[in-house]
Amino acid sequence: MSKKMSKKAALHTTDPKKLLKNTSAFSVKEAYNAIRTNLLFTQHGEKCPIFVVTSPTANNGKTINSANLAISFAQMGKKTLIIDADMRNPSLHKLFSLHSKNGLSEILAGLTDNISVSKTDVDNLSVLTAGKIPPNPTELLASDRMDKLLGFVREHYDCVFIDTPPINIVTDATVFAQKTTGYIVIVKTDTTKVPEVKTAVQTLESIGSSILGFILNDANSDKKKYYSYYRKYSRSYAYNYKYSYGNK
Repeated sequence: MSKKMSKKAALHTTDPKKLLKNTSAFSVKEAYNAIRTNLLFTQHGEKCPIFVVTSPTANNGKTINSANLAISFAQMGKKTLIIDADMRNPSLHKLFSLHSKNGLSEILAGLTDNISVSKTDVDNLSVLTAGKIPPNPTELLASDRMDKLLGFVREHYDCVFIDTPPINIVTDATVFAQKTTGYIVIVKTDTTKVPEVKTAVQTLESIGSSILGFILNDANSDKKKYYSYYRKYSRSYAYNYKYSYGNK
């Protein structure tokens, strides 16, 4: 298993105001830059690394962190794509004020062969929206068409982020274990329970995935028991950064 990085922040809603911008606080930009640097060391020479972002449970800040990590890569000149694979509860299109039609679900269901991505206001960043909510998202994500899509984006982008559903709730995120660079796990103090983190890690390790690191939201919390566990666990994953965005 590759070295792991961990980071603390407090982004937990799909609020467009929390998207990373040039006007964002210096400490916020540097926090994402630090994560970006660590992720660059996990590529193993890949032309286009594909990072899967998930969380143990809902409301951990998974989607906003997916978006901001992608923005951070785009800001350094990387041609970046973020895919909304949370087809049960899609929200990336809301963050970037995009239409969700003709997205991932339509491609995987064979309703279209046209891979239509949407450009954003961020230079070098495009979004593949989730499309219409399908009845069988897990099956679609595990399909040959998904494999072909990943092959296509590897040829056309410098890096890709995939926003997936919480791993303890549905199995959608697990289908990428052998197809991508690795997983970034988002957890939130006071929301994600320690047993839920353990279950998520056990699930990912059981399928042979690479856990690249953790982002801890709401690091200002006084829940010392949770924080102590996080620090103890994160030490075994090589990096432990002390940073808090602030819960706004």
